[in-house]
Amino acid sequence: MVIMDLYSLADLTRITGAKRRSIQLWADAGVIFAEEQTDRAGTGTHRKFSRDEAIIACLIHPFAARQIAIGELIAISKSVRQGFLKTSGLKKMIEDAIRGDDAWCLMYESWDGGNRTTLFKGVPEFGGLRKPGGFSVLICLANYLTELDS
Repeated sequence: MVIMDLYSLADLTRITGAKRRSIQLWADAGVIFAEEQTDRAGTGTHRKFSRDEAIIACLIHPFAARQIAIGELIAISKSVRQGFLKTSGLKKMIEDAIRGDDAWCLMYESWDGGNRTTLFKGVPEFGGLRKPGGFSVLICLANYLTELDS
């Protein structure tokens, strides 16, 4: 097992299962961020993405596959980037999911006036999640992250 530091568009296509054009759209829209020296650097310079951005791309794909709007994808990626990948304990949970711990889940809730992204182990209690004008999406992290270690 080799842990990569930088990922190309082709790498992200392989590990996420998303189409190349989708990943390009995510990068152009600010859902994922390319390394600064490779972003819009001109012809012949291919975009490269950090491991954290590869994790975000893997987590964004199941939401995008369900036709979640690009603004919602940006909100999800922002909360994962700032809330989970910057906190050592939560980053460890994500790394555990990459190694196959299938108990870790990510839930995104959106409702009129707000949204929330939650990382947790096990199954949530859905009774308190119903809010007017909203929806929730729950994914098992291991289902979408294990390709990062292959």
